[in-house]
Amino acid sequence: MIPLWLLFLLVGAAGGFTAGLFGVGGGLVIVPTLYWLWREDPLLGSHVMHFAVATSLACIVVTSITSSWTHWRAGRLHFDRAPWLLAAVSTGALSAVVLARWMSTEWLKMAFGLFALMTGFIMWRQSAQPAKRPRPSSFELVVVAALIGNVSTLLGVSGGALTVPYFVLRGSDVRKAVVISSALAIPISTIGAIGMGITGASTSVTWGYVHGSAFVGISLVSLFFANWGARISQRMDKRRLQQAFAGFLALVAAHMLFF
Repeated sequence: MIPLWLLFLLVGAAGGFTAGLFGVGGGLVIVPTLYWLWREDPLLGSHVMHFAVATSLACIVVTSITSSWTHWRAGRLHFDRAPWLLAAVSTGALSAVVLARWMSTEWLKMAFGLFALMTGFIMWRQSAQPAKRPRPSSFELVVVAALIGNVSTLLGVSGGALTVPYFVLRGSDVRKAVVISSALAIPISTIGAIGMGITGASTSVTWGYVHGSAFVGISLVSLFFANWGARISQRMDKRRLQQAFAGFLALVAAHMLFF
């Protein structure tokens, strides 16, 4: 049997790489994997999905900062309405922390799977060439960002699986959407992790719903792989990047819905 600490390192490598490559923070890898590892753990009990979500959010703090730093140093991180977006996703994340206490593990698991499946389908069908559409209003951005912050925190993801498709559908280049997504992941994951750490029931190995050893093991490795993924994302063909993103989401959805 593979030691648990080695599995955490492997999850960190996969989560960090996908975070940088797709701007998803790594949660779409971390959450289902941790759920699978812990699904029969008597210590975590019936709230195993809550622990997976909270631990994922804590890890995403590290991967999103690393990815954003890589994009910023390369001069790719620019968006004139970023303060509006950051404030809105933060508000959505705060509301999700309260809501998460009232949702069961099974509901969270099903919601996660359906969310990944729907997003993957949208990305597969969407053209990689930016469509000429009117620039979204500030009001639209605030509403959408608040929704992204809420749903992403509930599911333990960075928001990339919503942010990237939204900006692509509104006419942005997929690579620019990945950069914006990486930045928005920082407030979503930070607020979500702290909130679920405070509201969850602590055990000998957890702070609230955040699992200590899993967080350390995954985060240490993800630092290096997030940087690598971020660099590759800007060199890949746009259509191939979108197709890879969609295929990745389909695999995650199948795992969460059927296993």
